[in-house]
Amino acid sequence: MLRKKTFWIVFIIVFLATAGGAYAYYGVTTSAAQPQEAADAVQTAVARIGDITVSATGAGTIIPSEEITVGFSSGGRLKELLVDVGSKVAAGDVLARVDDTTAQESLTNAQIQLRQAAFSTDPTATAAGVSLSDISVEQARLSLDNAQSALDELLSWQPDADEIALAEANLAAARANYAAAAGQTAVSSNSITLAQISLDQAQRSLDDAEAAYTTAYDPGREWEFGIPQKKTALEAERTAADRNLLKAQENLTIAQTNYNSAVAGVSSSGTASAQTSVLNAEQSLAAAQTGPTADDIAAAELAVHQAELAWQQALINQEADALSLAQAQLNVTSAEQAVADTTLSAPMDGTVTAVSAHVGENVGSAAFITLADLSQPLLEVYLDETDLAMVGLDYEVDVVFDALPDETFTGKVVRIDPELVNESGITAVRALVQLDSFAKPQTLPVGMNATVEVIGGRATGAVLVPVEALREISAGEYAVFVMENGEPKLRMVQVGIMDFSFAEILSGVTAGEEVTTGLVQTQ
Repeated sequence: MLRKKTFWIVFIIVFLATAGGAYAYYGVTTSAAQPQEAADAVQTAVARIGDITVSATGAGTIIPSEEITVGFSSGGRLKELLVDVGSKVAAGDVLARVDDTTAQESLTNAQIQLRQAAFSTDPTATAAGVSLSDISVEQARLSLDNAQSALDELLSWQPDADEIALAEANLAAARANYAAAAGQTAVSSNSITLAQISLDQAQRSLDDAEAAYTTAYDPGREWEFGIPQKKTALEAERTAADRNLLKAQENLTIAQTNYNSAVAGVSSSGTASAQTSVLNAEQSLAAAQTGPTADDIAAAELAVHQAELAWQQALINQEADALSLAQAQLNVTSAEQAVADTTLSAPMDGTVTAVSAHVGENVGSAAFITLADLSQPLLEVYLDETDLAMVGLDYEVDVVFDALPDETFTGKVVRIDPELVNESGITAVRALVQLDSFAKPQTLPVGMNATVEVIGGRATGAVLVPVEALREISAGEYAVFVMENGEPKLRMVQVGIMDFSFAEILSGVTAGEEVTTGLVQTQ
């Protein structure tokens, strides 16, 4: 690599001075005739094949891979305790139970209330397939429809000629029947004759009043309202017709009463029935002619308003029933959970490591059973911070337990804390180590101490040279002096792992070659 011998000698002198080593070298002067000075002997070593391991040593303690404490959510009197310290359980296994009497009663009450609420609003809960609230809403709607129909009929009323004609015919027939009944009595007294005359006159007056009323309320005269003078005259005419009709009816009633009094005892049964028919016919005629009054319309409007309020109230009650059903369902769910909470189950596979309660005691919501996963134990390891570079995830680990000094277990680093910890005033690196399979019938007790060796690097069948043979040219770059024909030759090498004694040579030197390691003075 260095062609000129003089340059090689100078390079060695400078390199040795910089490295601070007291290594001898073979040199020559620039004059070939000048004699060589006596030199110190060179100490050498032979590169060999061997194994090398670099590691960091720390202290470790067995801890569970997972540990939890469990207890009841609401507590109660402990009725059953099905595990003890050391018990192995699987996820879902029952650990303990508290008295569930109160919880069961609450669940029963909640279920009854849910069924009652379902009858009110859930059609599927009834044999009829309809809920009580649906029935109430439908009934309220029908009542509202009926009330609205009645009001509409009153507001849209118009005189019906056919109805009036029928009422008049009924009245004439009633009067004829009445006259026939009166004629059969053969009453000859003057009082009866006078009463009859008065009755007839009253009837004629009524007929005239009815005719005038009909004329005044003739629909064909509605056009007169468009002319102010005629409107006034027509309104006065209708007012007079109303008044005269009422007066004629009253006079007829009086005349009829007088007549009835006159013939009393002669044909009372027949004439009384005929008179009732006449009165009924007269009332029917008056109703057909005059239509609904303002009071009738007001009463019908009030009935509609009340029916509408009742319908809206039924709808609101239906919504309230739905909310009650939802609340009842939530109450059942809550009560079922309360019953379930009286049983404490294991949330994971593990071993019971602590129990702090006894049957018969009242346990609150505080946890009282500790479960730990001991199937794959972990080592909590502390290393000096100066060994940080020697620790990494998945690094191999050799473990020797204080209680088992004759066995070496293996594992790997599964976690390194990102922050240094302070233990007893010493700053340390905390790491977790997962052990490989543990071929013993018992598990490793939690808290068991061990010496842990973290393997930073391992090489087998490697070319090894003493670390004294290495010359660091620059950061991460090394060279060694290899003896060739009795002279040291500088050669660049690639270095693998190294410990305090030896270094792994990946390239540059082969096994069996002789390398320099220092000087031995011969003077």
